[in-house]
Amino acid sequence: MQFADLIAPIAVPDFLAQHWDRAPLHIAATDARRATPPLSWDDLNALFAQQSLWTPDRLKLVMHSRPVDPAHYLIEPAGKPQVGDPARIEHLLAIGASMVLDHLEDLLPRARAHADMLADQFGGVVGANAYASFQGVQAFASHYDTHEVFAVQCAGQKKWRIYANRAEAPLNVPQGDGAQQWIDEAKGPVMMEVMTRRGDVLYIPRGFFHDAIATDTASLHLTFGVAPYSGRLLFGLLEQLALADPAFRAWLPDARVNSGSELLGALADLGDRLAALTRTSALRDAVALAQRKVMQPAHAVALPTRPTSQFYARTDRAAHVVREPGGAALVIDALPEPLGLCADLAEWMLQRPAFSVREAHAQFAWHPPIEVDALIERFVRHGLIRRFQPGS
Repeated sequence: MQFADLIAPIAVPDFLAQHWDRAPLHIAATDARRATPPLSWDDLNALFAQQSLWTPDRLKLVMHSRPVDPAHYLIEPAGKPQVGDPARIEHLLAIGASMVLDHLEDLLPRARAHADMLADQFGGVVGANAYASFQGVQAFASHYDTHEVFAVQCAGQKKWRIYANRAEAPLNVPQGDGAQQWIDEAKGPVMMEVMTRRGDVLYIPRGFFHDAIATDTASLHLTFGVAPYSGRLLFGLLEQLALADPAFRAWLPDARVNSGSELLGALADLGDRLAALTRTSALRDAVALAQRKVMQPAHAVALPTRPTSQFYARTDRAAHVVREPGGAALVIDALPEPLGLCADLAEWMLQRPAFSVREAHAQFAWHPPIEVDALIERFVRHGLIRRFQPGS
């Protein structure tokens, strides 16, 4: 599955320019999406047969826009963690509850394939949640999400309302007794009303107020939430980089001295240093590495085949990795060589007495295999590692 398949017949450049993080879009089903939805009722029934999967963090029931008390549908088998009880869940669904199943990307290969594709397309964290509702039920009151939404209608129909107003780049949702009243007052008039049918995709950018209701048929849809990193990421990364500078480890002046003028001067100096760090290759690489780590796809296993691998042992030639504002480098005989984003892999190989190529790929799955292989070959050329065969 490619992103172009998910949004066909809309062209990817048109979607990115006109809709991504800008405007909602309803995309009618293609024959391919209608024929092979990422989730079916049979899939759901089969998953429920594996009762141990349905822990409290994965399973929620909602009725009349309010969460159902988990005590009504969870059981605790002797000596085992709490899980959902299919019989109790079925009863609650029969009397009007709706069901939310979280983290389906960890359970269903087709959902994982969609999630991996979206993570690669947008460089963000992706989760897949299923929503099952029945005959005219509105599970959730009007709300907005803090991530981008791609809702794929898998069975039945659902009526959606998207409102004119939008929360600006929200990172959290309102909480407390007055939250729903605030949402209802803030959402504005209905801007867009659509009916999604099997194979349709509805894209809702984060912050847009919306709600949905099942029609006279049972409805099953799978929502992929896409959350690229925001500027909030920088606070943790800047702390790591800044503490390499002794100025950030020094004591701050006492605010009581000279009416705080010394403190103001110190803060201004630290602010200038932080501003300089934001323009470094080191911070750019740290952000790029964080994005890589959320984009790594699931690894496909093909048992009973056991893959072969090449093995390398560390030699006694000295080398080390340095991390400077200009980026990380491998230093051999006092000569630095840029490492790009692979400094973590280089440090690991320098510290290991021996490793296999497949182990390196597995330990650093966020790096493209071509980059891992290139760094291994570079280590061989420098005499930092050598080929060997275990047991020989």
